[in-house]
Amino acid sequence: MRSQLYARDPLLHALVPRLVGLAPAKRELVRQEHPGDQPVVLLTGRHGMGKTAVLAALDAAYRGRVPLGRVDVSEADPARHTGFAASNASTVVEVLVQLACDLAPTLGRPGRPVFPRLLPGLFAISSWHRGGDHERRLARDRIDRLLTACDLREDSGAGPEGGGVQDWTYEISEGLADAGGQQDLEAVATAVIARYFHQHTKARPGRTAREWYQGHVPGSADGEAALVRLCLRFHQGGAYRHAVERLLVAAFTEDVTGAYGRWQRANRTPRPLILLDNVHTEAGEELLDLILQQRAAAPDTHDPLVVIATRLGDTTTSRYPDATRRRLTEVLATSGWSRTAPASPSAGLLVIPLAPLDLDDVLLMLDRADAPLHRHLPAALHALTRGHPEGSALLGAAVVRTAGERTVRPEELLDLPAHDGRPVTELLLERLIPHPQHRDHLILLSPAPDRAAADALAARSTGIGGDPLPAAEAARYLEEEHWTAVPEGEAADDNTPDTPGGSPRFVPDPFLRDLLIHQARGGADAGRRWDGTHIVLREHYATLGPAHVADVLRHTLAGFGAEPVVARLTQDFGRQDVDAADWLRALRHISTAPHPPLAHWRDDRAEIARGAHDHRHPDTGRTDGPGGTGGPGDTGTIARSVNRLLHAVWYLREPFAEPLDDLCEGVGTELRFLSVRHPTGHAVLNRAAQTWPVALRHRWPRPIEP
Repeated sequence: MRSQLYARDPLLHALVPRLVGLAPAKRELVRQEHPGDQPVVLLTGRHGMGKTAVLAALDAAYRGRVPLGRVDVSEADPARHTGFAASNASTVVEVLVQLACDLAPTLGRPGRPVFPRLLPGLFAISSWHRGGDHERRLARDRIDRLLTACDLREDSGAGPEGGGVQDWTYEISEGLADAGGQQDLEAVATAVIARYFHQHTKARPGRTAREWYQGHVPGSADGEAALVRLCLRFHQGGAYRHAVERLLVAAFTEDVTGAYGRWQRANRTPRPLILLDNVHTEAGEELLDLILQQRAAAPDTHDPLVVIATRLGDTTTSRYPDATRRRLTEVLATSGWSRTAPASPSAGLLVIPLAPLDLDDVLLMLDRADAPLHRHLPAALHALTRGHPEGSALLGAAVVRTAGERTVRPEELLDLPAHDGRPVTELLLERLIPHPQHRDHLILLSPAPDRAAADALAARSTGIGGDPLPAAEAARYLEEEHWTAVPEGEAADDNTPDTPGGSPRFVPDPFLRDLLIHQARGGADAGRRWDGTHIVLREHYATLGPAHVADVLRHTLAGFGAEPVVARLTQDFGRQDVDAADWLRALRHISTAPHPPLAHWRDDRAEIARGAHDHRHPDTGRTDGPGGTGGPGDTGTIARSVNRLLHAVWYLREPFAEPLDDLCEGVGTELRFLSVRHPTGHAVLNRAAQTWPVALRHRWPRPIEP
């Protein structure tokens, strides 16, 4: 994802060029879509789906060619970097400052000031309490950035290092030493506003700004008094600050509209572009709401800003009920957007989930390899990642890099070295779960199928190689980071265990869960920790009663081998009180068990499925035809068949397993053999003999039914 984007052409080469009015890679005007009102485009998806990569690609394509601003809202909180909260700062204001600094050099026209409304508002709210050195330093740095970006430092008399700004903020504090108490904010604001209009504006723009603020802050004697009131409200916080931020967003959009002008519209001048990353944050949601509210409140004044934003997760329906929702493929020729509810701010939003990659995209990634690859490698990589873009890209790069040295087998995909020599799984998890403590907790808890099992595992974690850790904290992290739901449009996961009673899976995302479980198999003490984990989980389900026998057997298979599992399945097969459909569901569930660490276990499942271990189940006279009796004398042959069947399904449900014809057909053969030996389940087993091989061969989502 760092160097090349896949399956994002509808955005990069169609929708955004139509909104901006300029082709991304050449000086060619594009007919602008939505010449008046236009949508805010919101890209949604999980971690690693390429949201930031799309913004980076747009930045690279359009920076220097159109006025462009880009901000990561999650990084814009001043307190995040300084460690101090200040009453003259907020994330929304910092975003506006960054956008103004980015846009100013290319947005302005000769002889016309840039941001004539926004700048006095930002200067006003930057005022500081006397004695508040942190607030004054923040104001000095912010004002210096704005003056530099808007080419106003020459008027201020500032030196090349910004000394002029530092001098006059200091002079204001010193000049007001006798003006009142140390918290006399109003006096500072009055002096800052007067200094701004005196040094940094000419008569006409200054008059326009004063009149604008006086008109938008009712009850003010004049424009400067309105700005002072604005400052005082901002410093109060809460609803007061929100109202000021709303007015500053209005000033920003009106300034951009004024700078774009009728001449630019008539000549189809490409529109300015702003890119907002991570607007799922509290400040990001607030900023997006303010932009949408501003556009809905001024339906006849269409600002030219093309706004592309990204949001982690896709929980947008309740927050933006009137938004238009389109898939990537649906915006190739037209956005399909219109403001369906004129009074609703959310109607101004076009939501586009970033879809997973398909197999063709993976093939393109692997085309860079210098040596021929295993024929199943692309399909295995796609099945493993479920089309996750960052996972596909990192694994694909590891395959290409390793293939130049040796043959790469599908089963070793997660063990390949990354570019820095570390296992690629480790690098992927660091990117998807950046917080080390949460990552370690989730690795330990990942084998737990559901929350109750995770609680049991957490309570016993000291004995299996970790510290006691709350499963609630890990579950909360997954919820906050939007790992709790597979996005709409992604294929369901046939390799996912059926959780007891249909309860939510502890780690619902299948690709993340596979990465975590694979990491849980590693380390110097992997064998002991793995066995300990599945002892705890097996005991947990055993205490829940007979309804959870399949769960007990699943963790038995994961940690302690197949023999006891085959014995129990064989025992249950002929019982009158065990329905054939229930028996098949149990076998299906058991076969989703994660395999043990390869350092302590040899993967012979394909060979066992072909009969290599038949000698472990003595033959007592197998009859393959319809004349089989299914009686007690057939126990050995039933056990052999169950052993083959279990290992075949267990193996074929691995993402890396190639669905070879003999293995898939072998599943059907064993089910047909068993169908004539079950006392009541001939029809159910015979139907499974027809459907299971096809489903396993094609990896259909959740295909294995009765």
